Amino acid sequence: MLLSNTVLAQEPIKIYDSKVGQSIIVLADNLEAFPYTIKLEIKQKGLTLQEPLPDYFVVPGNSKGLEITRLNFKENSSWQISYKFQYMEGDADAIHDNDYVYQLPFKDAKFIMSQGYNGTSTHQGINALDFTMPKGQIILAARNGLVVKVKEDSNLGCPSSECMNQGNFVRILHDDGTMAEYHHLEFNGALVAVGDIIEQGQEVGNCGATGYATGPHLHFIVFKTDGIKQITIKTKFKYSPDKIGYLQEGNMYTAF
Repeated sequence: MLLSNTVLAQEPIKIYDSKVGQSIIVLADNLEAFPYTIKLEIKQKGLTLQEPLPDYFVVPGNSKGLEITRLNFKENSSWQISYKFQYMEGDADAIHDNDYVYQLPFKDAKFIMSQGYNGTSTHQGINALDFTMPKGQIILAARNGLVVKVKEDSNLGCPSSECMNQGNFVRILHDDGTMAEYHHLEFNGALVAVGDIIEQGQEVGNCGATGYATGPHLHFIVFKTDGIKQITIKTKFKYSPDKIGYLQEGNMYTAF
């Protein structure tokens, strides 16, 4: 039987197979700079898995030809193989460092946190923070990390989910495998590029009102995945010289 070597997904994730000796190797490419979690199902005839499939595979960013499983031929048997999979941005193996202290994502200013974790409006069921601030306000990195995605080509925003995909943002990968996003940046409002290593407190963007927004504000979120859905994470901040804790909706916070 001819090996299909079929690509089963569009960019950025590709799953394909290759015959090597007496084995079929299933491989993955990830052309993005951030990890994906993949849930894989295989149906085979005349082949045996070398090891049982785990619940998921994590494919690191910028991976090509990563072996994710291997099957061996049964002796004197014809064979077939097919597989299907689903994938989600993020690392299901990530364990958030709950001791990490985040920095307020702005400087030389005081702003109200208009929505908090599991907030009263669009944050229901989501651990995200909204800081109301003027357009053009410089946004700082709340934590060290690697820039893995930037969108800054939109100048559209509206108070409707119709504009959801129009929001500009910067995504930063942390050393514990979680990622943070800084949303609603203005057009061409990113101050960093993919591949930049970012220090806490570094300038990363300018506030705007792109995407699903009633006005200019920063939407800040830290997340991982379980392979099916996004898992959002509460984060502790140092919000005064002697205070560390979770920020509260409706409170004013001053950079120091």
